Formats: sequence, structure tokens, C-alpha cells
Amino acid sequence: MARPKSEERRQSILDSAIRLVAREGLSAATAAIAKEAGVPNGSLFTYFPTKADLLNALYLEVKRELISSVEDGLSDAGGEREQLLHLWTRWTHWEAAHPEKRQVLAQLAVSDEVLESTKEAVLAAAHRPVSLVHQIARHGALGDQDPALAGAMVEALASTTTDFMSRDPEHAEQICLAAFEFLWKALR
Repeated sequence: MARPKSEERRQSILDSAIRLVAREGLSAATAAIAKEAGVPNGSLFTYFPTKADLLNALYLEVKRELISSVEDGLSDAGGEREQLLHLWTRWTHWEAAHPEKRQVLAQLAVSDEVLESTKEAVLAAAHRPVSLVHQIARHGALGDQDPALAGAMVEALASTTTDFMSRDPEHAEQICLAAFEFLWKALR
């Protein structure tokens, strides 16, 4: 009879994958990930049958963590601007606080290993923040464009903002707020 899967062991594998993929890229060996996690190599494949399965689970896990952080405290109270400011500050601060996870997401976002179904699951999980951006953007210059364009532009601006916040932590809050003002004006 097979041993039941341990959530702790699964999480250890994902945490190790974050560290190794951030350090070595997507070519990080599953054997090295298993070793870093303190599990036998074969055990890794009990949780993730293929490396692609591991990478998709990793993408989903880290994106869900980011989404959860962004949505924490986001209420329907207040106007669009207040809601977007909340989303923006939570997003950029989360990215600045988690450079390894951010690096892993950047690599996985352009990987052919991440399935469309995984990306769709992330989009579904991020429904509330994505809807807010689309709702705001529909009034502005991007209103007649594919809503995904506004989302991609917001993501690119968040990444650039986080880069500058990370380089100059003393002025991170000012950078965050200045970029938000640019974002607000660009979307409206």
C-alpha cells in the first residue's frame, strides 16, 4: 500500500524548487531539487509525475500567493482609485519582498512548460483584481482594445516599479506612489 502524501513534503519540494530555479533557471535538475528538499528523488515524482507538472504547480502556487496578498484587505468600499491603489501597493511591495519568487515567475511566464490551463487557472484566481483593472481601463485610451493589453501593461509597469523600488529601498514608497499616479492617469 502506498504511503499517503504529505503536504509538508510537497511544500518542501516547491520551496526548494523556488530557490533552485531562482539560482539556476528552469534547467535546475529535479534530483537537485529533491536533494535540497531532503526527499529521495523518486519521492519528488510521487508528488509531481514530471518536471513540467512541478513547474506548473510552482507557477500556480506562487501566483496564488501573490493574488492572496493583493486581495488581502481589498474591499468594495471606496472608489476605483482607492481599490487600485490598494492592489498596486500590495503587488509591488510583495514583489519587492520576494525577489526569488519574482524571478521564478518571470522565468515561468515565458516558459513553454507552463500550460494554458495553468495560466487560465491563475486568471480565474485573479478574477477580482483583473476585473478591477479592466473596469478602470474601459474608460480610457485602451477601452476599445483587448482587455488583456491593459493587464499586460499593468504587469510590465509593476515589474519596472518593483525594480526601481528594490534598487532604492529608501525611496521605495515614493517610487511606488509616483508609478501609481502614472498608472492611474494611463488607465483613465
